[in-house]
Amino acid sequence: MDNGIQRVDGGWDIRSMRGTGIGELIIGGHLRLHTGSSRIEVHSPAELTTNHEVVPVHASARLNLDRLPQLLDQVVAEVHAADSGSLRVRFAHGWRLDVPVSSSVFGWIIALQGSYFIRSLPGGGVSMPGRQGLEGQPAPAPTS
Repeated sequence: MDNGIQRVDGGWDIRSMRGTGIGELIIGGHLRLHTGSSRIEVHSPAELTTNHEVVPVHASARLNLDRLPQLLDQVVAEVHAADSGSLRVRFAHGWRLDVPVSSSVFGWIIALQGSYFIRSLPGGGVSMPGRQGLEGQPAPAPTS
């Protein structure tokens, strides 16, 4: 697709974020990673996998926030939003940020060029603007 989003088996690859560095990192009630005019917001607990360990992180719970600034300037290698509602962000230096399905909140939101594109649903599944994302079921692929 010309917008840098590709439907793949089991989810969506957000290819427009590949090769872009994290230019801004905001930690408040949630974690926000900016890649140019696009962003990833993480609202629920996540795991940061480094070269040596797996660390639970959560902005609103103030859990291991000292690790997150190390993502600044890191280059995004892959962003995969699974139909199940989980999110995987892999960085070129080998680290990974995984956001599992949250039972009670929207776990994450991806906004491309400033507008919301896809988000996880509480309990599983994804939602996309103008499309029905059914809990535990894939959202329909966009048409060109």
